[in-house]
Amino acid sequence: MFEQTRKRLTLMYSGMLALILLVVFVGFYWTLFAIMLRNEQAQLEAIGEKAIHEWKESRERKLLPQSSEEEGLIVERRMDFDFLQPNQLFMLVTKEQQLFKLNAEHDSQLASAIQKAILEHEPTAGRIAHISVTAAGENKIFAVYRPFFAEDDAKLYLAEDVSRMEQLLHQMRWTLIVTGILLLGGAALVGYWFSGRAMIPINQSYKRQIDFTTDASHELRTPLSVILSSAEILQEKKESLPAFHQTVLQSMLDEIHRMRRLADDLLTLARSDVEANQERHFQKVGLYGLIREVAERMQIKASAKKVKIVNRAALEGVYLMGDGDSIRQLFYILLDNAVKYSEEGSEVVVDAVLDGTNRVVCSVRDYGNGIPKEDLPYVFERFYRADKARSREVEGTGLGLSIAAQIVKMHKGQISVSSSKEQGTLFSVVLPILSS
Repeated sequence: MFEQTRKRLTLMYSGMLALILLVVFVGFYWTLFAIMLRNEQAQLEAIGEKAIHEWKESRERKLLPQSSEEEGLIVERRMDFDFLQPNQLFMLVTKEQQLFKLNAEHDSQLASAIQKAILEHEPTAGRIAHISVTAAGENKIFAVYRPFFAEDDAKLYLAEDVSRMEQLLHQMRWTLIVTGILLLGGAALVGYWFSGRAMIPINQSYKRQIDFTTDASHELRTPLSVILSSAEILQEKKESLPAFHQTVLQSMLDEIHRMRRLADDLLTLARSDVEANQERHFQKVGLYGLIREVAERMQIKASAKKVKIVNRAALEGVYLMGDGDSIRQLFYILLDNAVKYSEEGSEVVVDAVLDGTNRVVCSVRDYGNGIPKEDLPYVFERFYRADKARSREVEGTGLGLSIAAQIVKMHKGQISVSSSKEQGTLFSVVLPILSS
C-alpha cells in the first residue's frame, strides 16, 4: 500500500515536472524560432527594398537588356549587387527574359536547381517560403522572399541560405529533448527518494496504529472471556432470576458475543494489513471441496432461520494459488452476510463458473430486501452498515465485507456487489486460477 502511494506520488510529481519542462522547452524553442524567422523576414525585406531601388535606377539608365543574352551579361556586370551577402541570391523574372544573380561560391548546378525550385514553389508576395534544394549530393535550405513589386511585367525573388540555421534548430530540438529526458529521469529518482523519506513518519504512524489495534484486540479477548464465563454461569441459574434480570442477562450475553466478534474482526484486519506489506507463501487450494465444506457448515446456522443454502458450484479439478484459511473465511463471510439478511423460508445460492482458462467467477446471492443504491459504493468500507435501523437487530460488526475485500485483494482478484429490492443482493468474486 505504501509502496503504491510512493509510486503514485513520484508519478504525480514527475508528471507535473514533465509538464513544466514541456511548457518551458517548447516556449523557448518557439521563441527562438520566431526570432530567427523575424530576423530572416526583416533582412530579406531590407534587401528587397535595395533590389527594387537598384532595379528602378538601372531601368531609368536603360541598363537592363531587352532580348540578347550577351547584353544581359553586360547588364549584370554593370548592375550593382553589393547589397547581396555571400549566402544570398537575387532573381528577377520579366516577360522577355530572366535575370539571375548568384554568388561565386555557388556552382551552376545549384543555381539551376534553385531557379527551378523557386518557380515550382512560388511564395506569396510579402511572405517567406522555405525550399529544399539538392545538387551534387549536397542539401541546402533556402528562405525565399517575394517583395511587393509595383511592376506588372516583372517578379522579384530574394533567397537566403539558411541551412546552418535549420541545422542549429535541429540540434536545438534534440538537445532540448535529451536534456528534458535526463532532467525528468533525475527528478523522478530524486522525487522517489524524497517521497520515501516523506512516507517514513506516515509508515511509522500506521504501524503504531496497527500495533495498537492488534494489542487492544488481544487484551480485550481475555477480559471478555472472563466476563462471558461469568455470564454463562449466571445463565445456568436463569430460571431463578426475576424476569427483568433475565432480560438484562440475555442483553449482556448478546453484547459480550458482539464484543468478541468485534475483537476477532479487528485482529483479523490488523493481521491482513500487516501481511499486505509482506511476502506471502501461497499454496494450491481446491475450490470445489472448500466451497462445499463452507456451504455445509453454514447450513446449520441457516436452518435456524429456515433458510436453505443451494450449492451450484461444480468445479472439480479447479485450483488456485492462495491461502486456504483466508479463502475459506471469505466464503464464510459472504454466506453469513447472505443468511443474516435473507427472509425466512428463502434461499441463498452459491455458484462458481469458469471465465476463460485462468479465472473463476464465484457468486453468493440472497433474496432479501437488497441494499439501497446509494449505499452500494460503501459496503466494503470498515464499520459501514447499510441498514442503520437494523444494525443492532442483525448481529455483525460492519467489518466482515471489509475483511472479504481485503482477502480478495490479497489474492489479486476483484469483488463487486449488485442489489435491488426485487432480486436481492449478489456478491461476485473473480479469482485467478491455475491453468489446467
